[in-house]
Amino acid sequence: MKKIALALALAAAPFLANASEANGIGYNYVQLDYLYQDGDGLYPNGGVLSGSYSFNDNIFATASYGESSDTVFHTRYKNESWSLGLGLNAAIGSRADWVSQIAYVDSDLSIRAHDSFWHCSPDCRDGENLRGGKISTGVMGRITDQLTANAYLGYEDYDHGYEGNYFADFGVVYAFNKTWGLHAGLNLAEGVDTYTVGVRASF
Repeated sequence: MKKIALALALAAAPFLANASEANGIGYNYVQLDYLYQDGDGLYPNGGVLSGSYSFNDNIFATASYGESSDTVFHTRYKNESWSLGLGLNAAIGSRADWVSQIAYVDSDLSIRAHDSFWHCSPDCRDGENLRGGKISTGVMGRITDQLTANAYLGYEDYDHGYEGNYFADFGVVYAFNKTWGLHAGLNLAEGVDTYTVGVRASF
């Protein structure tokens, strides 16, 4: 992870002199989303609380916490996850930034079978804690004064034998005013597609 962070920093270094504040793209917000996933016979849904805070024109921090669950074949699946990350952004035009991010991710996966159906008592539960991280890079830009969109490509990897996975992340935010906006997102990864929609408060 240290090598990845260093590589991102070196890649962004030539652009750090380009401030992005002037192009109107902000990195200070709190966001609450409804989440739905489609993958491998499971269709979890839940909520995600996330946010971002900029330290200066080019460096910002991110954080998120989410829960999702689904019940299939008399078995309940649940995932609780949180992340902490750091991002670098640089203006590549009057209405766009190049954005690179790295984050630590912790996910608690749990399974609970219904004893009345599976007759598994006293051990009807199982679970695993996955720890790892993800990196991404791409473009965020203002399509109009109210509409901002992003497109990122990334890679994630975790412990416990998890095979690394590439992903594509897309998002749009429509701002009603300087504070309130609507968000919609789509994350495409091998085996699972994640959809989010929610409200954002910028500050």
